[in-house]
Amino acid sequence: MTTIPPELQLLIARIKQQYPQLANLPDEVMAQLFLQVLQEQLLGPLASAEELEKMSAEELIGAGEQLLNVGEWQEAEKYFLQAIENAEKENDLKEQLDALTALGRLCHDRGDFPQAMALLQQALALAERIGDQRLIAMIYDQRGTIYFLQGGYPQAIEYYKKSLEIMKQRSDEQGLAAGYGNLGNVYVRQGDHDRAIQSYKKAVELSYKVGDDRNLARWYGNLGGVYQEQGKYTPATEMYQKSLEIFLHIGDQQGTAGIYGNLGIIYEELGNFEQAIQMYQKALEVHEWVGNEPGVAQDYGNLADVYQKMDDVGQAMVYYNRALKIMERIGDQHGAARQHFNLGALCHNLREIEQARVHYQKAKALCEIVGDMQHAQWAAQALRGL
Repeated sequence: MTTIPPELQLLIARIKQQYPQLANLPDEVMAQLFLQVLQEQLLGPLASAEELEKMSAEELIGAGEQLLNVGEWQEAEKYFLQAIENAEKENDLKEQLDALTALGRLCHDRGDFPQAMALLQQALALAERIGDQRLIAMIYDQRGTIYFLQGGYPQAIEYYKKSLEIMKQRSDEQGLAAGYGNLGNVYVRQGDHDRAIQSYKKAVELSYKVGDDRNLARWYGNLGGVYQEQGKYTPATEMYQKSLEIFLHIGDQQGTAGIYGNLGIIYEELGNFEQAIQMYQKALEVHEWVGNEPGVAQDYGNLADVYQKMDDVGQAMVYYNRALKIMERIGDQHGAARQHFNLGALCHNLREIEQARVHYQKAKALCEIVGDMQHAQWAAQALRGL
């Protein structure tokens, strides 16, 4: 883990003494928040509505991207919406396309998948109209990611491969790295660890070659995840530490939260439940801070798993329900199915048979919709055991 400079550690300690409500916030998160404040200061004051109308679409998109990078999603949305409007007035299809793509990415990041898909569909039509192959590939990649997050794995593979074909034709090594990494994600969900490792290693190699630290950290983390699934905890931890070093260095809050969550899973699997809860809480605090609903839902689910293993059924029930509520709202059918199954198991253990039946039936139906037949069979077996 990256060492926080002594001067910054002293400042963090002083602030926590002055503001007790921040006492439980991890030092690493505080350090990232300082970086965020510094970045926001560098951006300067936000423009007024009148000033936004006078800016060009290109200027608005650039400023919106800066805001998005420091977590100012609500302000970034204003800039992107104004960019779309100004680009339409200017009859500039290229800038309109860039603005739609940026706004679609923002909606995706905050878990608004239907809106993100609608925006990307509009962007794809414009990209095809003007023949921008780079943006067509980017849109294919983003659509693949949305399908992946919603459990549509065949569609995700289809769009990722479409994107990769264009990136190969363009010799776009950074785009290829992202594509290989995304394919690795799908292979992991399908349980194909060998293909996942091959894809992630290609992504690591290409990201290192082009100096893309953010994605290099991401693919290191994902490699760690595959090793972890194989029960290889030492190489998994090594990959996570490499990833965490980079994320902390570049101030990527969401990336840092993800690695905290992954380390929590390792502690959980090793039976170190208190350490696991600490890691999950660190991840939850960051995800709540930046407004990442899918991340919050994942953290709730992870916390519920630990409390269940600790035989704290009440806390487990609370966190599974919180996770389920978010997953249903954002349209994550695969995640919702998993939480229904977990709730069914808890209700079964509590001898609440009818409630368990309802959850298992919902889990089975959702698994069948997303094509996860293995878990659909598990739900069916659980129903027969009631």
